[in-house]
Amino acid sequence: MTKRFRILHLIEDLGSGGAERLLYTNLSRLDRKQFDGLVVYLYDQNDFWNEPIRRLGYPVVCLQLRSIYDLPLGIIRLWRLLKHERVDLIHAHLYGANIIGRIIGRLRGIPVLSSLHCPDYEPILLQDNPSLTPLKLASLRLLDWLSCRFAPPVFLAVSNYVKASAVRYLGLAPERVSVIYNSVDLTAFEGPEDRRHAMRATLGITHSTPVVLCIARFNPLKGVRYLIEAVPLVTEQRPDVCFLFIGATNPEAERSFREFLERRGVADRVRLLGIQPDVRPYLQLCDIFVLPSLAEGLGIALVEAMAMERACVATRTSALPEVVADGRSGILVEPANPSALARSIIELLADPAMRKRMGLEGRKIVSELFDAEKNVLALESLYWQILHTG
Repeated sequence: MTKRFRILHLIEDLGSGGAERLLYTNLSRLDRKQFDGLVVYLYDQNDFWNEPIRRLGYPVVCLQLRSIYDLPLGIIRLWRLLKHERVDLIHAHLYGANIIGRIIGRLRGIPVLSSLHCPDYEPILLQDNPSLTPLKLASLRLLDWLSCRFAPPVFLAVSNYVKASAVRYLGLAPERVSVIYNSVDLTAFEGPEDRRHAMRATLGITHSTPVVLCIARFNPLKGVRYLIEAVPLVTEQRPDVCFLFIGATNPEAERSFREFLERRGVADRVRLLGIQPDVRPYLQLCDIFVLPSLAEGLGIALVEAMAMERACVATRTSALPEVVADGRSGILVEPANPSALARSIIELLADPAMRKRMGLEGRKIVSELFDAEKNVLALESLYWQILHTG
Protein backbone atom coordinates (compact mmCIF):
# COMPACT_ATOMS: atom_id res chain seq x y z
CA MET A 1 0.00 0.00 0.00
CA THR A 2 1.36 3.44 -0.98
CA LYS A 3 2.25 5.59 2.01
CA ARG A 4 0.20 8.75 2.43
CA PHE A 5 2.49 11.62 3.37
CA ARG A 6 1.49 14.19 5.94
CA ILE A 7 2.27 17.81 5.09
CA LEU A 8 2.32 20.64 7.63
CA HIS A 9 1.23 23.79 5.81
CA LEU A 10 2.62 26.66 7.88
CA ILE A 11 1.62 30.26 7.12
CA GLU A 12 1.59 33.62 8.89
CA ASP A 13 -2.19 34.09 8.95
CA LEU A 14 -5.31 33.12 7.03
CA GLY A 15 -6.26 36.58 5.80
CA SER A 16 -7.47 37.52 2.34
CA GLY A 17 -4.08 37.97 0.66
CA GLY A 18 -2.60 36.19 -2.32
CA ALA A 19 -0.45 33.70 -0.38
CA GLU A 20 -3.42 32.62 1.70
CA ARG A 21 -5.58 32.30 -1.39
CA LEU A 22 -2.90 30.18 -3.04
CA LEU A 23 -2.78 27.91 0.01
CA TYR A 24 -6.52 27.31 -0.27
CA THR A 25 -6.27 26.63 -4.02
CA ASN A 26 -3.48 24.12 -3.47
CA LEU A 27 -5.25 22.37 -0.59
CA SER A 28 -8.44 22.05 -2.62
CA ARG A 29 -6.59 20.25 -5.43
CA LEU A 30 -3.87 18.20 -3.77
CA ASP A 31 -4.33 14.42 -4.14
CA ARG A 32 -5.50 13.44 -0.64
CA LYS A 33 -4.67 9.81 -1.35
CA GLN A 34 -1.02 10.83 -1.49
CA PHE A 35 -0.81 13.98 0.64
CA ASP A 36 -2.77 14.57 3.81
CA GLY A 37 -1.92 17.15 6.42
CA LEU A 38 -2.85 20.05 8.63
CA VAL A 39 -2.67 23.84 8.49
CA VAL A 40 -0.96 25.89 11.20
CA TYR A 41 -0.96 29.69 11.20
CA LEU A 42 0.96 32.06 13.43
CA TYR A 43 -1.06 35.20 14.06
CA ASP A 44 -4.62 35.29 15.36
CA GLN A 45 -5.66 38.60 13.74
CA ASN A 46 -6.90 37.27 10.37
CA ASP A 47 -8.75 34.02 9.70
CA PHE A 48 -10.60 34.74 6.43
CA TRP A 49 -9.73 31.27 5.02
CA ASN A 50 -10.10 29.34 8.30
CA GLU A 51 -13.57 27.93 7.73
CA PRO A 52 -13.15 27.26 3.98
CA ILE A 53 -10.00 25.24 4.75
CA ARG A 54 -11.75 23.33 7.52
CA ARG A 55 -14.54 22.47 5.08
CA LEU A 56 -11.91 20.82 2.88
CA GLY A 57 -11.25 18.46 5.78
CA TYR A 58 -7.95 19.87 7.05
CA PRO A 59 -7.38 20.47 10.75
CA VAL A 60 -6.49 24.12 11.40
CA VAL A 61 -4.43 25.28 14.38
CA CYS A 62 -3.45 28.83 15.37
CA LEU A 63 -0.28 29.39 17.41
CA GLN A 64 -1.82 32.58 18.86
CA LEU A 65 1.14 34.87 18.20
CA ARG A 66 0.67 38.64 18.33
CA SER A 67 3.62 39.99 16.36
CA ILE A 68 6.95 39.13 14.79
CA TYR A 69 8.54 39.51 18.22
CA ASP A 70 6.69 36.35 19.29
CA LEU A 71 8.56 34.12 16.83
CA PRO A 72 10.58 32.40 19.62
CA LEU A 73 7.26 31.57 21.32
CA GLY A 74 6.00 30.22 17.99
CA ILE A 75 8.97 27.86 17.79
CA ILE A 76 8.16 26.51 21.26
CA ARG A 77 4.45 26.09 20.51
CA LEU A 78 5.04 24.36 17.18
CA TRP A 79 7.60 22.05 18.82
CA ARG A 80 4.99 21.04 21.39
CA LEU A 81 2.35 20.51 18.70
CA LEU A 82 4.63 18.24 16.70
CA LYS A 83 5.11 15.98 19.71
CA HIS A 84 1.57 14.78 18.94
CA GLU A 85 1.50 15.09 15.14
CA ARG A 86 3.32 13.00 12.55
CA VAL A 87 4.66 15.28 9.85
CA ASP A 88 6.75 14.23 6.84
CA LEU A 89 7.25 17.67 5.29
CA ILE A 90 6.85 21.29 6.36
CA HIS A 91 5.68 23.64 3.62
CA ALA A 92 6.07 27.20 4.94
CA HIS A 93 4.73 30.43 3.44
CA LEU A 94 5.76 34.04 4.18
CA TYR A 95 8.44 35.50 6.39
CA GLY A 96 7.59 34.50 9.96
CA ALA A 97 6.37 31.04 9.00
CA ASN A 98 9.53 30.44 6.99
CA ILE A 99 11.75 31.38 9.95
CA ILE A 100 9.88 29.07 12.34
CA GLY A 101 9.50 26.27 9.78
CA ARG A 102 13.21 26.18 8.94
CA ILE A 103 14.27 26.08 12.60
CA ILE A 104 11.73 23.43 13.60
CA GLY A 105 12.56 21.39 10.50
CA ARG A 106 16.24 21.36 11.41
CA LEU A 107 15.62 20.54 15.09
CA ARG A 108 13.17 17.71 14.37
CA GLY A 109 14.78 16.36 11.22
CA ILE A 110 11.82 17.22 8.97
CA PRO A 111 12.46 18.41 5.40
CA VAL A 112 11.24 21.94 4.65
CA LEU A 113 9.87 23.56 1.51
CA SER A 114 10.12 27.32 1.92
CA SER A 115 7.76 29.28 -0.33
CA LEU A 116 8.90 32.77 -1.31
CA HIS A 117 5.99 35.04 -2.22
CA CYS A 118 7.50 38.53 -2.14
CA PRO A 119 10.62 40.43 -3.18
CA ASP A 120 11.17 41.13 0.51
CA TYR A 121 14.42 43.10 0.36
CA GLU A 122 14.17 45.24 -2.75
CA PRO A 123 14.78 48.98 -2.05
CA ILE A 124 11.36 49.84 -3.51
CA LEU A 125 9.79 48.42 -0.33
CA LEU A 126 10.95 51.53 1.53
CA GLN A 127 9.00 53.90 -0.75
CA ASP A 128 5.93 55.53 0.87
CA ASN A 129 6.45 53.26 3.89
CA PRO A 130 7.82 55.18 6.91
CA SER A 131 7.15 52.20 9.22
CA LEU A 132 9.86 50.21 7.39
CA THR A 133 13.28 51.76 7.94
CA PRO A 134 16.49 50.65 6.22
CA LEU A 135 17.74 49.34 9.57
CA LYS A 136 14.60 47.26 10.12
CA LEU A 137 14.76 45.88 6.58
CA ALA A 138 18.43 44.94 7.08
CA SER A 139 17.60 43.23 10.39
CA LEU A 140 14.81 41.19 8.80
CA ARG A 141 17.10 40.21 5.97
CA LEU A 142 19.86 39.11 8.39
CA LEU A 143 17.47 36.85 10.33
CA ASP A 144 16.18 35.39 7.07
CA TRP A 145 19.74 34.81 5.84
CA LEU A 146 20.78 33.11 9.09
CA SER A 147 17.76 30.78 9.12
CA CYS A 148 18.51 29.72 5.54
CA ARG A 149 22.00 28.68 6.61
CA PHE A 150 20.97 27.06 9.89
CA ALA A 151 18.47 24.84 8.13
CA PRO A 152 18.85 25.04 4.35
CA PRO A 153 15.45 24.13 2.89
CA VAL A 154 14.29 23.67 -0.67
CA PHE A 155 12.92 26.97 -1.94
CA LEU A 156 9.87 27.61 -4.10
CA ALA A 157 9.35 31.05 -5.65
CA VAL A 158 6.05 32.27 -7.10
CA SER A 159 7.77 34.06 -9.99
CA ASN A 160 11.11 34.33 -11.72
CA TYR A 161 11.45 37.85 -10.32
CA VAL A 162 11.04 36.62 -6.73
CA LYS A 163 13.60 33.89 -7.39
CA ALA A 164 16.13 36.38 -8.75
CA SER A 165 15.52 38.71 -5.79
CA ALA A 166 16.04 35.91 -3.25
CA VAL A 167 19.22 34.76 -4.99
CA ARG A 168 20.50 38.33 -4.94
CA TYR A 169 19.63 39.30 -1.36
CA LEU A 170 19.76 35.96 0.48
CA GLY A 171 22.64 34.42 -1.45
CA LEU A 172 20.64 31.34 -2.40
CA ALA A 173 21.99 28.88 -4.93
CA PRO A 174 19.75 29.24 -8.02
CA GLU A 175 19.47 25.46 -8.42
CA ARG A 176 17.81 25.22 -4.98
CA VAL A 177 15.00 27.58 -5.98
CA SER A 178 12.17 26.19 -8.11
CA VAL A 179 9.51 28.39 -9.67
CA ILE A 180 5.83 27.50 -9.79
CA TYR A 181 3.49 30.37 -10.56
CA ASN A 182 0.51 31.06 -8.32
CA SER A 183 -2.50 29.50 -9.94
CA VAL A 184 -6.24 29.87 -10.29
CA ASP A 185 -9.06 27.48 -11.09
CA LEU A 186 -10.14 28.59 -14.55
CA THR A 187 -13.54 26.94 -14.20
CA ALA A 188 -14.28 29.26 -11.26
CA PHE A 189 -13.96 32.27 -13.55
CA GLU A 190 -16.72 31.41 -15.96
CA GLY A 191 -20.37 32.31 -15.85
CA PRO A 192 -23.30 33.79 -17.72
CA GLU A 193 -23.28 37.50 -18.51
CA ASP A 194 -26.49 38.04 -16.53
CA ARG A 195 -24.50 37.77 -13.31
CA ARG A 196 -22.68 40.93 -14.37
CA HIS A 197 -25.99 42.77 -14.68
CA ALA A 198 -27.28 41.37 -11.38
CA MET A 199 -24.28 42.62 -9.39
CA ARG A 200 -24.46 46.02 -11.07
CA ALA A 201 -28.11 46.23 -10.08
CA THR A 202 -27.22 45.30 -6.50
CA LEU A 203 -24.68 48.13 -6.37
CA GLY A 204 -26.96 50.60 -8.15
CA ILE A 205 -24.64 50.85 -11.17
CA THR A 206 -26.31 51.11 -14.58
CA HIS A 207 -25.45 48.70 -17.39
CA SER A 208 -23.87 51.50 -19.41
CA THR A 209 -21.63 52.89 -16.65
CA PRO A 210 -17.95 52.06 -17.24
CA VAL A 211 -16.44 50.41 -14.17
CA VAL A 212 -12.77 50.35 -13.19
CA LEU A 213 -11.88 47.84 -10.48
CA CYS A 214 -8.84 47.57 -8.19
CA ILE A 215 -8.35 44.68 -5.75
CA ALA A 216 -5.52 45.46 -3.34
CA ARG A 217 -4.81 46.09 0.32
CA PHE A 218 -4.40 49.73 1.38
CA ASN A 219 -0.72 49.07 1.86
CA PRO A 220 1.94 51.47 0.53
CA LEU A 221 3.47 48.73 -1.61
CA LYS A 222 0.20 48.24 -3.47
CA GLY A 223 0.30 51.79 -4.84
CA VAL A 224 -3.43 52.39 -4.33
CA ARG A 225 -2.80 56.10 -3.66
CA TYR A 226 -1.60 56.57 -7.25
CA LEU A 227 -4.81 55.14 -8.67
CA ILE A 228 -6.80 57.34 -6.28
CA GLU A 229 -4.84 60.33 -7.62
CA ALA A 230 -5.64 59.20 -11.18
CA VAL A 231 -9.42 59.29 -10.54
CA PRO A 232 -9.92 63.05 -11.16
CA LEU A 233 -7.69 62.83 -14.25
CA VAL A 234 -9.94 60.13 -15.70
CA THR A 235 -13.22 61.78 -14.74
CA GLU A 236 -12.19 64.99 -16.49
CA GLN A 237 -12.70 63.13 -19.75
CA ARG A 238 -15.05 60.37 -18.59
CA PRO A 239 -17.31 61.82 -15.88
CA ASP A 240 -19.53 58.73 -16.10
CA VAL A 241 -16.87 56.28 -14.89
CA CYS A 242 -17.17 54.45 -11.56
CA PHE A 243 -14.14 53.22 -9.58
CA LEU A 244 -14.45 50.26 -7.19
CA PHE A 245 -11.75 49.40 -4.64
CA ILE A 246 -11.78 46.03 -2.87
CA GLY A 247 -9.33 44.97 -0.20
CA ALA A 248 -8.32 45.37 3.41
CA THR A 249 -8.25 49.02 4.43
CA ASN A 250 -6.72 50.92 7.30
CA PRO A 251 -8.35 53.96 8.90
CA GLU A 252 -5.52 56.41 8.21
CA ALA A 253 -5.20 55.56 4.50
CA GLU A 254 -8.96 55.46 3.97
CA ARG A 255 -9.42 58.86 5.63
CA SER A 256 -6.64 60.35 3.49
CA PHE A 257 -8.13 58.93 0.28
CA ARG A 258 -11.64 60.14 1.08
CA GLU A 259 -10.39 63.64 1.91
CA PHE A 260 -8.48 63.81 -1.40
CA LEU A 261 -11.52 62.66 -3.38
CA GLU A 262 -13.76 65.15 -1.59
CA ARG A 263 -11.36 68.02 -2.29
CA ARG A 264 -11.27 67.10 -5.97
CA GLY A 265 -15.06 66.75 -6.16
CA VAL A 266 -15.05 63.12 -7.35
CA ALA A 267 -15.96 61.23 -4.18
CA ASP A 268 -19.26 60.16 -5.76
CA ARG A 269 -17.34 58.32 -8.51
CA VAL A 270 -15.50 56.03 -6.06
CA ARG A 271 -16.63 53.23 -3.76
CA LEU A 272 -14.34 51.70 -1.15
CA LEU A 273 -15.87 48.26 -0.56
CA GLY A 274 -13.37 46.67 1.86
CA ILE A 275 -12.79 42.92 1.95
CA GLN A 276 -15.26 40.86 -0.06
CA PRO A 277 -15.66 37.09 0.48
CA ASP A 278 -15.88 36.48 -3.27
CA VAL A 279 -14.33 38.91 -5.74
CA ARG A 280 -15.55 37.12 -8.88
CA PRO A 281 -18.85 39.02 -9.21
CA TYR A 282 -16.92 42.30 -9.10
CA LEU A 283 -14.43 41.08 -11.70
CA GLN A 284 -17.35 40.10 -13.88
CA LEU A 285 -19.11 43.47 -13.63
CA CYS A 286 -16.02 45.60 -14.30
CA ASP A 287 -14.75 46.79 -17.68
CA ILE A 288 -11.10 47.33 -16.72
CA PHE A 289 -8.97 45.94 -13.91
CA VAL A 290 -6.09 48.04 -12.52
CA LEU A 291 -3.21 46.96 -10.28
CA PRO A 292 -1.01 50.02 -9.50
CA SER A 293 1.56 48.26 -7.29
CA LEU A 294 5.05 49.51 -6.59
CA ALA A 295 6.20 45.88 -6.33
CA GLU A 296 4.56 42.45 -6.53
CA GLY A 297 5.73 38.91 -6.05
CA LEU A 298 3.22 37.93 -8.71
CA GLY A 299 -0.17 39.64 -8.37
CA ILE A 300 -2.82 36.92 -8.06
CA ALA A 301 -5.69 39.43 -8.35
CA LEU A 302 -4.30 40.38 -11.75
CA VAL A 303 -4.25 36.71 -12.79
CA GLU A 304 -7.87 36.34 -11.68
CA ALA A 305 -8.90 39.41 -13.68
CA MET A 306 -7.25 37.94 -16.77
CA ALA A 307 -9.01 34.62 -16.12
CA MET A 308 -12.28 36.60 -16.19
CA GLU A 309 -11.24 38.02 -19.59
CA ARG A 310 -10.85 41.57 -18.36
CA ALA A 311 -8.39 43.99 -19.94
CA CYS A 312 -5.82 45.10 -17.38
CA VAL A 313 -3.67 48.09 -16.57
CA ALA A 314 -0.69 47.31 -14.33
CA THR A 315 2.70 48.71 -13.48
CA ARG A 316 5.91 47.76 -15.23
CA THR A 317 7.64 46.56 -12.10
CA SER A 318 8.90 43.39 -10.41
CA ALA A 319 6.95 40.29 -11.52
CA LEU A 320 4.05 42.02 -13.26
CA PRO A 321 5.60 41.83 -16.76
CA GLU A 322 5.64 38.04 -16.25
CA VAL A 323 1.85 38.20 -15.94
CA VAL A 324 0.72 40.90 -18.36
CA ALA A 325 1.81 40.80 -21.99
CA ASP A 326 2.09 44.54 -22.67
CA GLY A 327 -0.12 45.54 -25.57
CA ARG A 328 -1.63 42.05 -25.83
CA SER A 329 -3.44 41.25 -22.58
CA GLY A 330 -3.17 44.70 -21.03
CA ILE A 331 -1.14 47.87 -20.71
CA LEU A 332 1.91 48.31 -18.50
CA VAL A 333 2.84 51.76 -17.17
CA GLU A 334 5.60 53.09 -14.96
CA PRO A 335 4.88 52.76 -11.22
CA ALA A 336 3.90 55.74 -9.04
CA ASN A 337 2.55 57.59 -12.09
CA PRO A 338 -1.12 58.69 -11.82
CA SER A 339 -1.03 60.39 -15.24
CA ALA A 340 0.12 57.22 -16.98
CA LEU A 341 -2.55 55.19 -15.20
CA ALA A 342 -5.21 57.72 -16.24
CA ARG A 343 -4.09 57.76 -19.89
CA SER A 344 -4.22 53.96 -20.14
CA ILE A 345 -7.62 53.74 -18.48
CA ILE A 346 -9.04 56.41 -20.81
CA GLU A 347 -7.54 54.62 -23.82
CA LEU A 348 -9.17 51.31 -22.89
CA LEU A 349 -12.52 52.89 -22.02
CA ALA A 350 -12.62 54.39 -25.51
CA ASP A 351 -11.97 51.08 -27.29
CA PRO A 352 -14.31 48.17 -26.42
CA ALA A 353 -12.80 46.04 -29.20
CA MET A 354 -9.33 46.40 -27.67
CA ARG A 355 -10.70 45.47 -24.25
CA LYS A 356 -12.34 42.37 -25.70
CA ARG A 357 -9.20 41.32 -27.55
CA MET A 358 -7.01 41.82 -24.49
CA GLY A 359 -9.44 39.92 -22.30
CA LEU A 360 -9.36 36.87 -24.57
CA GLU A 361 -5.56 36.98 -24.74
CA GLY A 362 -5.36 37.30 -20.96
CA ARG A 363 -7.38 34.16 -20.36
CA LYS A 364 -5.20 32.31 -22.85
CA ILE A 365 -2.10 33.33 -20.88
CA VAL A 366 -3.70 32.20 -17.62
CA SER A 367 -4.50 28.82 -19.18
CA GLU A 368 -0.89 28.43 -20.27
CA LEU A 369 0.93 29.64 -17.14
CA PHE A 370 -1.40 29.90 -14.15
CA ASP A 371 -3.84 27.00 -14.41
CA ALA A 372 -4.34 25.33 -11.01
CA GLU A 373 -4.61 21.80 -12.37
CA LYS A 374 -1.18 22.00 -14.03
CA ASN A 375 0.56 23.91 -11.26
CA VAL A 376 -0.69 21.73 -8.39
CA LEU A 377 0.61 18.68 -10.27
CA ALA A 378 3.98 20.44 -10.43
CA LEU A 379 3.79 21.09 -6.67
CA GLU A 380 3.00 17.42 -5.99
CA SER A 381 6.00 16.43 -8.10
CA LEU A 382 8.20 18.75 -6.01
CA TYR A 383 6.81 17.21 -2.79
CA TRP A 384 7.73 13.74 -4.07
CA GLN A 385 11.21 14.91 -5.02
CA ILE A 386 11.86 16.36 -1.55
CA LEU A 387 10.35 13.42 0.33
CA HIS A 388 12.39 10.88 -1.57
CA THR A 389 15.71 12.72 -1.48
CA GLY A 390 15.50 14.32 1.98
